[in-house]
Amino acid sequence: MTFVICPNLALDHVLAADCLRLGGLTRCRMLRSQAGGKGANVLRATLALGGDGALVGFTAGRVGQVIDELARDEGLAFTTVSTEGEARVSTVVLTDDGGVTRLFERGPAVTPADEERLLALAARRASAPREWAVVTGAAPPGASPGFYAGLVRAARAGGHRVLVDAEGEQLTGALSARPDLVKVNLAEACTAVDGAAADCPDEKRAEPEALVAEGLELCRRLVAAGAAEAALTLGPAGAVAMLGGDVWHVTTPAVRAVNPVGSGDCFAAALVLSLQRGDDTAAALRLAAAAGAANAASPFTGDVDPALARELAAAARARRRAARSA
Repeated sequence: MTFVICPNLALDHVLAADCLRLGGLTRCRMLRSQAGGKGANVLRATLALGGDGALVGFTAGRVGQVIDELARDEGLAFTTVSTEGEARVSTVVLTDDGGVTRLFERGPAVTPADEERLLALAARRASAPREWAVVTGAAPPGASPGFYAGLVRAARAGGHRVLVDAEGEQLTGALSARPDLVKVNLAEACTAVDGAAADCPDEKRAEPEALVAEGLELCRRLVAAGAAEAALTLGPAGAVAMLGGDVWHVTTPAVRAVNPVGSGDCFAAALVLSLQRGDDTAAALRLAAAAGAANAASPFTGDVDPALARELAAAARARRRAARSA
């Protein structure tokens, strides 16, 4: 079972429109409303791929009640800690020209007492052999700099191996707790080990080999900063990793990307699930990359068609890189 810890849950809306009219009226149609946030995406993808999981996180207010209800209706195992304020809404607008616009609220502030309640909840869940915990998502406002480091320690106290997917000071703090694995994208890695995300290459414009080289360098820095292993997604260029004692680059056949939001979460879900099942490193990376690509091919977030994921995984390539390339 994958144990997902997501402090900043959301109500996710996916809308469609012919175009966005900034400063004017855009009429949209609702495609889906669901319990959301990165943790919900991880849990949803885990279930789609045949795994099992449970999630803990914060919710607040009437929107929080809706999140809980939608999760229950979908069959997602949520245990939430209620805080003051109102849970956030995350909206993705898909337009006919292929544009993907994200409108993400910040969410309610949390207090030290809220943090302690979630830390206690995380620490109480005991792990079975080989099980992983995934600490994921942007921190809610008010979170202390060491909050995610505490979550790593709490999950490990329960016997879990721990993957972290975070950014900024929370990722920096989590690295000090020495997680078993960090899975981030290029921009997120830059916020913790390369100064600023603005200095990172643009995934949409940079040459694939340049992205691979930069990604491997950032993996090395993440490991030097405290992660036992690291994986870094690169959009269309695939992903790189320092995993299983080797340096890797994994790619899948190209898909028509409709909505890439949540693809990194699906990558993390599949990678952890595959490792829990005892798959070898190459197979785990192929499934992870395939799950991310399958999500991008869907209009929804955290949405993996298992048949498509299996097809893409079978055709994916996971290649070892020379250590000097890292």
